Amino acid sequence: MSTREILSDEESQALREPGASGDPQGRAPEGQIVDLHADHWERIAPDKVPALESISERMTSLLKLTARKFFRQSVDVTPRPWREERWGLYSRRLPVPTSLNVLEIRSHACKGVVTLDAGFVFTLVDVFFGGDGKGRRLEGTGEFTPMEIRLVRKFVAAIAQDMRDAWKPFVAMDFQPGASEINPIFAAVAAGSDNMCITGFDLTLSGQEFRFEIVLPYALMEPVRHLRDAGQADQAEADSRRWSTRLKADVQDARVSLRAVVARTEISLRDLTQAKPGDIIPTDLLPAVILYAGETPLVEGTFGMFQGRNAVRVTKPANRITVGEKYGRGENS
Repeated sequence: MSTREILSDEESQALREPGASGDPQGRAPEGQIVDLHADHWERIAPDKVPALESISERMTSLLKLTARKFFRQSVDVTPRPWREERWGLYSRRLPVPTSLNVLEIRSHACKGVVTLDAGFVFTLVDVFFGGDGKGRRLEGTGEFTPMEIRLVRKFVAAIAQDMRDAWKPFVAMDFQPGASEINPIFAAVAAGSDNMCITGFDLTLSGQEFRFEIVLPYALMEPVRHLRDAGQADQAEADSRRWSTRLKADVQDARVSLRAVVARTEISLRDLTQAKPGDIIPTDLLPAVILYAGETPLVEGTFGMFQGRNAVRVTKPANRITVGEKYGRGENS
């Protein structure tokens, strides 16, 4: 079957060329064609993460103090809503130069990034050397100076600490500053198709507005997706401990079948195959008898009689971890 039998030349051309204006999210007007863009196939989160709003509020309060230390004046901080976007699409929109500061999230074996535009970096240095922050960076400057890089790293380290404090009531995150780049390719934060969660903060000082953004892997949203506030994190931990205690009690009440090895000997396979009814195989009683549940050793004891029945007197646990806290859980036998 040829391609023309599937799509005509007119239909193929219509899919490749821009069509008439229309709503890309809705039905096209009759007789018109809606543009087909690959960027429209973004995966949209099915629900919001309420805990992120609380994290942004905590970050706003912390950033006001951090910004005051660096800019030596009161700074208004306004958080931006969280959004989801592919890393490749986001990085292509960044102007050059942009200060890309990698965040190592070792607790979850992934990376994020803090992005600061060139104007923000220039103002940071200008204020540090006594300026009023109203200057402008020279056009065509493609690299950051060593002083700019040094101050940015100090600023990002302070942001990382604020992030750790803001996330702590929900889940412990170990944000650590990593390398700094001006090219997204060298930042190596994620693959181009990976979904990232992005938020930003607008800083207003001396009548000017600056913004930096925090880009985190989408996987970090999962631990806080079901939480609505910090109190729920503590409640979830308490529920987990309660569930663990009940499970432990139920497991210890479970009934198991035990077997004991009371004697042991060695014999050749030839002698065993030639044995006849009435032959005697000598054995030696073991000094200690081990009781097994399946193939797992549980306790040791001595073999004897009790009320006319064969019995084992327990002397010590053979597996302290399996037997439980009553016999010293966590100790090696």
